[in-house]
Amino acid sequence: MLTMPGPVILDLNTQRDLLTADGAYPLFQADRLVDPLKRLFTFAYRHCIPVISTRLNHLVAPGQHGGGGNRVLCGPGTVGYQKVSYTLLRQRTEWPLDCGTDLPVDGFRTVRQFIFDLSNLNLFECPRLDRLLSETTAEIFLIVGAPLEWTVRTAVLGLLARRHKVAVVSDCIGMWDPYEGDMALRQIESKNIDWLTAAEVVEKYGPAAKRRMSHAARILGRATQGNVPSAKTGKIRRAFRM
Repeated sequence: MLTMPGPVILDLNTQRDLLTADGAYPLFQADRLVDPLKRLFTFAYRHCIPVISTRLNHLVAPGQHGGGGNRVLCGPGTVGYQKVSYTLLRQRTEWPLDCGTDLPVDGFRTVRQFIFDLSNLNLFECPRLDRLLSETTAEIFLIVGAPLEWTVRTAVLGLLARRHKVAVVSDCIGMWDPYEGDMALRQIESKNIDWLTAAEVVEKYGPAAKRRMSHAARILGRATQGNVPSAKTGKIRRAFRM
């Protein structure tokens, strides 16, 4: 089992075919995701936040925006298959399509990003990734990527079923179809999850937040020994619930 003391980013299908205007099947208003994603991954890189990424592999999708015929997107060896550069960390390892369930025994100690290829939109049908998500314990999983109406919704429901704490980074989530995306949004909004923006993630889990929590913990520790008035103890306890 991998135990992570802080957050883990679950990065879903941030690829050129979905995130660029010339991709095979771009997301609805994909350009709005670029700046928040860059901010979040810069934060992950600077502060060694672990990232679990997925990448669609050779997916057959309907014609773009209702057009006729099917098309292959994210085909290996194509430009669209590649993840956009700002979602790649230097210390990373890639896992190709197979039915294996083995994982490195050192976990995230030597790499910061695992990238899994998916054969379809359901990330839990990848046995190795399913095992990683089932056995990893983290403070919280921060979900980013697309599409909301398929992979994001499945990730939220699957992680909750595995008793993980989940947050959706709202300005880093994309959809193909606004109607289907809204329906998926309504479904996951009813669940016990957090909603954060990229800026709020940086504020909540960055070094300044850790220093505040460490200071509060020291005060709370002294309070339990009777050295701090009870009113202040109550204030610190409330700070932990923020």
